Amino acid sequence: MAANLDYAFDEYLKARPSESVSAVQSFHEKLRHTTFRFGRFTIPAFYKAFFVTPKQHHLLKRVAAAFHQIINTTTRLYFEEPQLANRFHLAPEAEDLVRIDPGYSRNVVFGRFDALLEGESLKILEFNCDTPIGASYADQLETAFLSEKLVAPFAEENHLAASERVQNILNSLLAVYEEFGGYESPQIAIVDWRHARTHAESEFMKAHFETRGYKSVIADPRELQYKGGKLYHKGFRVHLIYRRVHFDTLVERLDEVQDLIRAYRDKAVCIVNPLRAHLSSNKSIFSLLTNRAFDRFFTDSENQMKKNHLPWSRCVADAEDFYGHRKVFLVDFLKDEKETLVLKPPRSHGPEHVRIGRETPDGDWNAAVDKALKEPGWVIQEYVNVPVVTVPQVVNGKLDFAYKKHNFNMLVFGGKYSGGLVRLSDESVVNVATGGGLMPAVWTDVAPDSFTA
Repeated sequence: MAANLDYAFDEYLKARPSESVSAVQSFHEKLRHTTFRFGRFTIPAFYKAFFVTPKQHHLLKRVAAAFHQIINTTTRLYFEEPQLANRFHLAPEAEDLVRIDPGYSRNVVFGRFDALLEGESLKILEFNCDTPIGASYADQLETAFLSEKLVAPFAEENHLAASERVQNILNSLLAVYEEFGGYESPQIAIVDWRHARTHAESEFMKAHFETRGYKSVIADPRELQYKGGKLYHKGFRVHLIYRRVHFDTLVERLDEVQDLIRAYRDKAVCIVNPLRAHLSSNKSIFSLLTNRAFDRFFTDSENQMKKNHLPWSRCVADAEDFYGHRKVFLVDFLKDEKETLVLKPPRSHGPEHVRIGRETPDGDWNAAVDKALKEPGWVIQEYVNVPVVTVPQVVNGKLDFAYKKHNFNMLVFGGKYSGGLVRLSDESVVNVATGGGLMPAVWTDVAPDSFTA
């Protein structure tokens, strides 16, 4: 096995320029005939994988398990420590929904931890644990890449192993359904809005669930009917829901989804993730997790994990408490330390409102600071350097390589690391739409060296 698989793969392609040009071009064409789509468009991807080393794989597994527990503990604080509830900035309608008992113990089952991984340094920047996407995209891209004729010899020589992300989703769904008390073989509804741009991912999952023997349907939440103590979609009895619809949009359309909410409240259906998972996607929880005043809620090993793998963060509205109890100190700090800080809105699902101090003009930064001081939930976070990776491309009919910035999305299902997905971009706030694309995270199954996270 090569010592540096990333470099080795680039050299492998360079040694076969004609084959590589043909393979890169045909690979993109192959993806157009799959469900590898976001809305009407094929998702951009690269003819490469992110090669996870044995040490990194061991690290990812340990960190995933630890932060799954940490996130579940943190969301429980909302219910068990009333003085902390205001940190989650919930409207009354949202608060009512998260307080519904889902019928099982965990507040978060599925998570995507968006991180920066470089060597043996891993920093988690966001927790996407409401309705995390990406598993089926990663499975499809990984299968397509590893099945490439040009890639196969390299994969065999270096013991590259695939992950079973979608199967791990199904395994976690079934485990929760059993804890919920389900005794019938469940009929599954994948619930999202009818015209969701991730519909293709739902189609892939439905097909996978059915090949494993579980009848499944893709259902718009407005089309669910609750009658006689049972939930239906057009006559199809639903026992188990894989929730893809975002919590915020459910709140916005609450009047249209009352049958779903009543069935959930009555425990007539098992919904995963539960609605209370929304608590974990609020960026302000980073302020709680990186403030030593709250270390008493976590174990010593969890506190060490937080110290090692989370960048310092504070809620802007609360941060004056940490800088002399005077707002003028906070404003000066935000302006003086601009080069080392990032400003993030509380719940944006995209990169458009994130401001990286060192890459933002002073006027725009000051405007963002003013906005953050007036609106609840904005977060200050320590800047973490964004790593780069080379990706192959065809320029004027010849093989070439470009540098792309990237983040590493850890898929964590049922408390276990279930594979990864890498997003690439020309921008530090990684956005696939800006010159970017996706790569699967492929690991080598060679036994890892001793490593401590």
